Amino acid sequence: MKSSIDFIGDIHGHCDELRALLNKLGYVETAGSFRYPRDERTVVFLGDYVDRGPQIRETLNLVRAMRDSGSAIALMGNHEFNMLSFWYKNGDGGRFLKNPGRGYLRKHTLNQIKGHWKTIETFAGRDDEFEEVKEFAKTLPFYLETDTFCAQHASFDPEAVSALKSAGISCFADGNFDELIYRANDEDCEYADSLFRPIDLLLKGPEMKLPDGVSFVDKDGKRRTSARIRWWVDPTRADLTELSMEPLDEKYKNSAVPDEVRKRYFHGEGERPVFFGHYWLRGTPKLQCRNVCCLDYSVAAGGCLACYRFDGEQRLDATKLEWVNAV
Repeated sequence: MKSSIDFIGDIHGHCDELRALLNKLGYVETAGSFRYPRDERTVVFLGDYVDRGPQIRETLNLVRAMRDSGSAIALMGNHEFNMLSFWYKNGDGGRFLKNPGRGYLRKHTLNQIKGHWKTIETFAGRDDEFEEVKEFAKTLPFYLETDTFCAQHASFDPEAVSALKSAGISCFADGNFDELIYRANDEDCEYADSLFRPIDLLLKGPEMKLPDGVSFVDKDGKRRTSARIRWWVDPTRADLTELSMEPLDEKYKNSAVPDEVRKRYFHGEGERPVFFGHYWLRGTPKLQCRNVCCLDYSVAAGGCLACYRFDGEQRLDATKLEWVNAV
């Protein structure tokens, strides 16, 4: 890995914004790919290339070209994982999971179809090309870790990384896909070799069940009784509103924090910098703290496509955040 890296958050089919951001960062397009002059910098894409946006094919082609030419590393997002599971029939790999039941590993509910519709629409009539996209998705690493930083789509968790290392797996291409996709979807640990928890933590992040009577309305207008956790906040000291990624009413400030949350790992300020996307933030990009940087600023909802220009520093600098607004 080069020491100078540009981490780029969730793109979701917004290729015009991606091109604008790469141009702003100083990358030059040649032979169908973007490169930094003299290869002095490289890009790490943090996942979520498919769904939601109008230019999914173009985004995938650009990301794949940069990855294949060595000017970028592309990580897996939860939307790429969901895509693979959405199109894989339960039982086809010789195993059967009771939770999804008959049909596909990712249930074809109306909400799931709605979330994946832009990708379906993009590749309608392009079956062979879509098969290539799925093969590409299988090669995307679940995480990236060096002595100076760690990166993944949602949350860093050392036990999750250790579990995948012990299994010899960094992506779905590291073994028999038919077997691995089942292990990754085995939410109820029906099989002893389930990989659901480590992959779920890295790609979707930890959640907590809220106490009775506590809830919030999500971006889609649905009332929720579970919330994503700010996994870089010390759970032994924080209150419920400080631990929740979702905005909770201040009246819930003194509500009880679940015991299992109080005991869970958090990424403290003495750890390496960590870069991720996934969390659908709004407003002007900013650091979460001196070593924690989320780069998903909802470009698919009119926000911006964000980047952090990393040069090995262990205390991150907010002036190194760059972004372009949604077109």
